[in-house]
Amino acid sequence: MENEIFTPLLEQFMTSPLVTWVKTFGPLAAGNGTNLDEYVALVDGVFLNQVMLQINPKLESQRVNKKVNNDASLRMHNLSILVRQIKFYYQETLQQLIMMSLPNVLIIGKNPFSEQGTEEVKKLLLLLLGCAVQCQKKEEFIERIQGLDFDTKAAVAAHIQEVTHNQENVFDLQWMEVTDMSQEDIEPLLKNMALHLKRLIDERDEHSEGGKD
Repeated sequence: MENEIFTPLLEQFMTSPLVTWVKTFGPLAAGNGTNLDEYVALVDGVFLNQVMLQINPKLESQRVNKKVNNDASLRMHNLSILVRQIKFYYQETLQQLIMMSLPNVLIIGKNPFSEQGTEEVKKLLLLLLGCAVQCQKKEEFIERIQGLDFDTKAAVAAHIQEVTHNQENVFDLQWMEVTDMSQEDIEPLLKNMALHLKRLIDERDEHSEGGKD
């Protein structure tokens, strides 16, 4: 069964820097599972919701299904809770807007072993990483990253840049409160906003045209 489902793509994904990083929060599949067991533990959303709770202990408790048993609807339920919590944390606590498309829980839920599925899980881990390195316990979480091997640490640092310094992925709202920004600082921000606005309008029009068919 494992050989049929667990492709080299998934094997590679389980050794990627983001998966290595998220394991610093605790062992996947109780620490004694195969790569397949660990991947299933990742996509089922139970472990990742626990990670989010470590990042934000003030989270309102929402019922996560502990036993998914390869049920796509239960998996999507767990992941939907997680995505909502992540979006809320960026917006309300970090004062940031997630500009990149949110992880597609439908794809992960129904096709977790596909290439698309792993891409969406990667997005989920990336956004979780952004929460971890900006939360109140960031020193503790960054210290864990420092304990990783050099190459992994460097790759995780590059991922951190993606969600903390790239306004196309995550847009910082706090600049609006700054009154002494120079023209040089304001111009790229306004350009970014205009590009995002155009993208949103294009997407809106595309959906409305699709709805007419």
